[in-house]
Amino acid sequence: MKLYEAFQDTGFHTTIMTTFCVEFDAFESIALSRLRGAGCRNVMLVCDADMLGLALAEAASAPKLAGTNYLVAKARADGVFHPKVIVQIGKNRGRLIVASANATASGLAGNLELAAAIECSAQESPARGLVLAGWRYALQFLDPRQKAVEDKLRWARDRSAWLSEQSYPDAVVELADGTKAGFLASDGAAGLSARFTDLIGAQRAVDRLTVLSPYWDDNLAALDNLRTTLRPKKTVLLIDAEQRAFPAEALPRKAPIQVSDLRGFSPTHLPEKNSRFIHAKMIVATIGGVDHVLAGSANCTLAALGTASRPGINQEACLYRRLPAGALFNRLGLTPLLDADRAMRLEEIPKMQPQEKLPLDEMEARDPGTFELIYETIHWWPSTVAMASAHDRGHCTLELLDANCRPLGLKAEPLPHSGADRKFRIEQSGRPPVFARFRHRDGTNSCTAVIARVQDLQTQTRDPLTVGTERAIRELEMDDDEGLWLLDVIQTLSAPPGEKPATAQARVGKTNKADDEKPPGQLDYEAFMRGRRREIKGSEAERSALSGSHASFVRAALNRLIGLKSAALQGAGDISQEEAATALDTGDETAGTNDALEQGFNPRDPKQSPKVAVELSRKRRQADIAAIVAAVDDYTEDLRQPNRMLDEIDILRLRAMLMIITVAGWPGVVKGSYKPSQVQVLPCYDPTHTETWPRLIGRVLAVVFSGPSPALRRLLLDRSHDRLPDDLLETLACCAWSANAAATATRINPACAKLAPFLNTLATAVMAFMKLSREEMAAPSFAAVLENLDQRFGKRLQLPPLAGILVKPQKDSALTCGVAPADVLRDQDALVGSPGWPMTPEWQVGGRR
Repeated sequence: MKLYEAFQDTGFHTTIMTTFCVEFDAFESIALSRLRGAGCRNVMLVCDADMLGLALAEAASAPKLAGTNYLVAKARADGVFHPKVIVQIGKNRGRLIVASANATASGLAGNLELAAAIECSAQESPARGLVLAGWRYALQFLDPRQKAVEDKLRWARDRSAWLSEQSYPDAVVELADGTKAGFLASDGAAGLSARFTDLIGAQRAVDRLTVLSPYWDDNLAALDNLRTTLRPKKTVLLIDAEQRAFPAEALPRKAPIQVSDLRGFSPTHLPEKNSRFIHAKMIVATIGGVDHVLAGSANCTLAALGTASRPGINQEACLYRRLPAGALFNRLGLTPLLDADRAMRLEEIPKMQPQEKLPLDEMEARDPGTFELIYETIHWWPSTVAMASAHDRGHCTLELLDANCRPLGLKAEPLPHSGADRKFRIEQSGRPPVFARFRHRDGTNSCTAVIARVQDLQTQTRDPLTVGTERAIRELEMDDDEGLWLLDVIQTLSAPPGEKPATAQARVGKTNKADDEKPPGQLDYEAFMRGRRREIKGSEAERSALSGSHASFVRAALNRLIGLKSAALQGAGDISQEEAATALDTGDETAGTNDALEQGFNPRDPKQSPKVAVELSRKRRQADIAAIVAAVDDYTEDLRQPNRMLDEIDILRLRAMLMIITVAGWPGVVKGSYKPSQVQVLPCYDPTHTETWPRLIGRVLAVVFSGPSPALRRLLLDRSHDRLPDDLLETLACCAWSANAAATATRINPACAKLAPFLNTLATAVMAFMKLSREEMAAPSFAAVLENLDQRFGKRLQLPPLAGILVKPQKDSALTCGVAPADVLRDQDALVGSPGWPMTPEWQVGGRR
């Protein structure tokens, strides 16, 4: 099997690949395209830092998708970063591939390479231990300071819980087929040569030592070290003589060493007249009926293998296998090369030619460091103290480049910093920066670096659509009313692939998130509000906590329905404005529903009469009311749990719940021709109804904003946001409008006199708890939502415009709630049990009788 064919396998959502060198065209067209086609969207490529600099030196070979569709990370070692490890993670499976192939066209599809794979399920097993060992090895080369790294690793762990299990296998484990294996990588303590020797044991001398390597020490020092420690009776060296890379003059003349030419060894893998470069690396020590195999990235050099007393200076990774003697040679077609009659005479071996020396020292000196873009802020981690000092003293200037490595001319304003990183605020542009470099005062440039664009990475990492998510999105596009199904859609679109949420739980929004420990990199609402940036410039890009989630389809549909448009929302999904209106339209909001046909009456059915249809409609409305009340009860009961932490999906769910109640509302008994539509089942007041839309709005908002433990206080926000995300501001606007709509509706309706004071107080509590600045309330994501809610629901609920009242500034920079001043609620039970509040059984805590 060709290595690139492995990338087509399905069942994996995350892949980390390490490489010495990279050709971006090849990686993106051969590996990345197949990975994404197989549903693997979370891709990370770790490359030697200096070789990465070389790859980016030519604009013609610059990557097209790095920093957006996959993350590029750089790694360093005392020598070179040389491992070729591919770790693939899925919900129910994992795979570790240890190979000799780089992420280049020749490595992925041209050279003759050697790769060994270990596969596992999610259940505990020796194979899973090896996969996890490879995973932990690859993770150590990712920079945990990067938001992009944090996002990608959290995304993977959320979908594969088995990644978090502590599993540290022994050096060698027995696999299901009875063979043994171990993952060996450079660890700075003992070299690969010494560890390989320890696994073989010193009980007896090695019968045959076989070494396959494209590169060797000029003096064969690593080979001499292996022969000294293993004491083989015979040594077979497999070389590609045509490459002139073997130092034949360094061979000891009388030692039992056979050199065989690989050229033409196999009509399948390498016919005689074939130009494929043999890049495979393998060491096999045969003792009796057992082959001890070490295969992977390590050449037969001291830099790779080290000695018995000193580790190598390179970073390498290999797989150790203990197999029946001869089995591997037979499978690879190498057995004939072990025969003495295939030995080359010394004079037949072409003289070694000097290898091209790569300018790695120059690349290291010019390495600018690591860059990350979070909205308008560039985060820079300098490669060295000298690089940071040169910038701080004004000896170099940050230059941002487009996809063709041409300067964008964007101004980068340095921001205050306190740690190792530096931050820059950049102006908004239609062309986002793709690469970065520094221009020095003498006119020279640093190397070019890829900018990790966090929001683009989040969007591109989003789970591929499944049948369930496609159906949910189609429901958004096609459903002709707005109801409890929205909660099901949110649950479906936010659940990781393969999980089937229970319909009942999805409807009420319960998620059972009982964890009072804040995850790393997150702040609770109050802590976030204390440190946030309060001003919001009109030129700023939108911020969304829903980036990378299919739930952004719901936000896009809700916003487009009320007329909000933005560039950020265009990326949420292929939902046009017309489709959104169709998806969430509640129909004719003022048309009468007394027509018997609308009530379910079938004139062709002699058993039905108009009275039957009216009774059917009444029962349907009662069922709809009961369903909404049950959803509110379960929703508030869930949020009352003191350790229940909230996230961005909960915020979207809160907005959906308020919309569901509001859409179902109508003024109640009114004069004139106003008649509610079929979905308007909750009156403002009706002597025959115990449940009303203002009362239900009050229940939802009370548990979120008031009481001894307001749910909003337990909202966790990512610390990478320097200001409130726009989707949160939109929900807060919905909360402010809904609270004041409920208060206003009861205040202008004399029949609601007992309810009005408490809703007025709640409206004040809502606005006070938000702690929004004047600039935040003036932002489109807040002010425009208020105005558009007025337009959509004002006539429907017979309410005066509320937006103008809500955004009226006060002396303390807060905003009025449009109600008489009142003390903020400090105890939710006071709201529930106050003498002015009707103590019907339905209003008791949780709505339970």
